[in-house]
Amino acid sequence: MRYLESKERSTEILRLALPLMARQTAAFHPLSYALWYEHCAGMNPDLSRILDTRLTTNVALSEADVWRLYAQHIAARDMEAFERLQLQLRNLLEDTAQSTATASNQAAQFGHSLQGHAKVLENPQDPERLREIVAEMLVGTQKMQHVTADLSAKLQARTNEVNALTENLRRAQSEALLDSLTGLNNRRGLERAVEDLLREPPGLLGSALLLADIDHFKVVNDTYGHVLGDKVIRAVAHVLRSSIKGRDVAARLGGEEFAILLPQTSLSGATAVAEQIRGTVARGRIQRPDGNESIGQVTLSVGVAIAQPGDTLEALLERADAAMYSAKRSGRNRISVANETVAPAPTFQS
Repeated sequence: MRYLESKERSTEILRLALPLMARQTAAFHPLSYALWYEHCAGMNPDLSRILDTRLTTNVALSEADVWRLYAQHIAARDMEAFERLQLQLRNLLEDTAQSTATASNQAAQFGHSLQGHAKVLENPQDPERLREIVAEMLVGTQKMQHVTADLSAKLQARTNEVNALTENLRRAQSEALLDSLTGLNNRRGLERAVEDLLREPPGLLGSALLLADIDHFKVVNDTYGHVLGDKVIRAVAHVLRSSIKGRDVAARLGGEEFAILLPQTSLSGATAVAEQIRGTVARGRIQRPDGNESIGQVTLSVGVAIAQPGDTLEALLERADAAMYSAKRSGRNRISVANETVAPAPTFQS
């Protein structure tokens, strides 16, 4: 979704949104602000009805509420816009094909007409008949020139429209499938990647899913603020992006939780990737804005699951989530695989 309000208008929206955001228990992050921005701007009636009810009944938005409302009323809408653009592009290409086919038929008719005139001219003709043939050929030629010019103009116009739609599609796809804070895939982007896998055998079977959660992230936010918290999230996202290749997909599912889809990857391969990510994050240091000191060690708890026959993404996420919480219960800063811990790292509290 591209917001087109002027600086003055957006400033007024900010003034209206901040007091409303202050009434929620959720953090003040970009997704949270997007809800109140669209509500105060009056651009999302369905969302506004829900938020008005919450405000009237004095029921504050929790973090889970924010992510759910964003997914249902902003991300889903942007995905619908992307699909509408796809339909427009398909209709445009079909219309262009039809125009080209019509011009081709007219060119064929003109060619047949010329062939007919050529046969007539093989035999001597009186001057009057010759004048009639020349006049018919002239009319046909002028008609063909008009058809050609009209098709050329249509093709140029269609080319401009296709270029504009292609750019809109690119932007809409980016907005619909990517997380705005990190540039990783969002939940919908992960789902789309799985849909792509399912189009070809063996589908999801044999793929690995890592679910990673930043340890003690609430402490980071409460101690250093959300700006530094966002910096931590972006730093972890950078590690994830640097650790994958090929068809691998890294996604931010929400808050401090990340997923990594590794198509056709063995358990040993998946745990190796998980350990590389865990270790890289644990060795890193996030500097405070004043540059004088770091915030201490940032660590991840990682759950690993391997897709079994009949697994859906939801089933795979559930198993990886259970494994990740097993890693947290075992002391954090470690990886755990489907109900059994794999080579846990020493415990370091952040």
